[in-house]
Amino acid sequence: MSDGGFLALVDGGGTGSRLRLVAPDGTIAGEATAGPASLTLGVALSWNSIADALARACAPGPAPRAPRLWCGLAGGRSPARQAEFRATDPFDCTEIVIVTDGFASLVGAHAGRPGTALAVGTGVAAFALGDDGAVSSASAWGFAIGDEGGGAWMGRRAVTALSQWLDGRQIEGGTLCPRLAGIVGGGFDAIQSWLSGATATTFATLAPAVVEEAENGCPVAGAILSDAIAELTRAVDAVAPAGPLALLGGLAPVVAPRLPHRLAARLTPPQGGALDGLALMAARGWRGEAIAPAPAGPTPPPGWRGWQAARTGLRA
Repeated sequence: MSDGGFLALVDGGGTGSRLRLVAPDGTIAGEATAGPASLTLGVALSWNSIADALARACAPGPAPRAPRLWCGLAGGRSPARQAEFRATDPFDCTEIVIVTDGFASLVGAHAGRPGTALAVGTGVAAFALGDDGAVSSASAWGFAIGDEGGGAWMGRRAVTALSQWLDGRQIEGGTLCPRLAGIVGGGFDAIQSWLSGATATTFATLAPAVVEEAENGCPVAGAILSDAIAELTRAVDAVAPAGPLALLGGLAPVVAPRLPHRLAARLTPPQGGALDGLALMAARGWRGEAIAPAPAGPTPPPGWRGWQAARTGLRA
């Protein structure tokens, strides 16, 4: 594919990534998914997933040379990770802009207007844009100390419950603990072996088991899921106690019907996702996580697909 100002938009999380390629004339040239691109999992892994997604989005043709790259990446706040990411650029990008995936989701969810976005996937990010243009955030500290209520957090809580059930500290194992024993291991050595290679992504793979067993009435899984909702509620309350709230991320369908009424009453369908937010930022020159409220525009920016359209047509 020839040069000419192609814009690559990347939404990179702890479980997977999405890439949208926008041609110089503003049309969408391709879109694809790939593996995780969170900077918390390593810069090399992030670039590998981006390269994979770019190749898929361009197939069967070659990837563009020296594209503009606008990224919403989990772990994207770290200046050190940003510097390493830029220093190892394999595409000779003409520009690289990095914000967090949570911030990109905020911009996309409300099309750059004031509001709150809660993104719940492997991790958690609550972001709000105020009427005065101020941006606030909660959670999104990373798996080691935060992301409470997300998929990785639920998975870690589940493995903790398993360990306590196995050594007798927890009498009630419900249906969740026996199920996890078949996945993680039913003894000390097996669990230690599993833990040795476990990342946030690995823990997040256990979240569906937690949700399924909670829905089947397991008290152990139910307690984890209930605590997750409480943590997510705290995150939203911390950034914006009122105003429109958009829910995004792979666990959004699980979270939405379980939110307390006062939050559920604020829910509004997202207008776009993280890739749409990045498209809007690129069009308006917003290069960081501090923006002013944007007036409604009659024409979507180049690369905007919108929430429903963005759910289909991806090359996996």
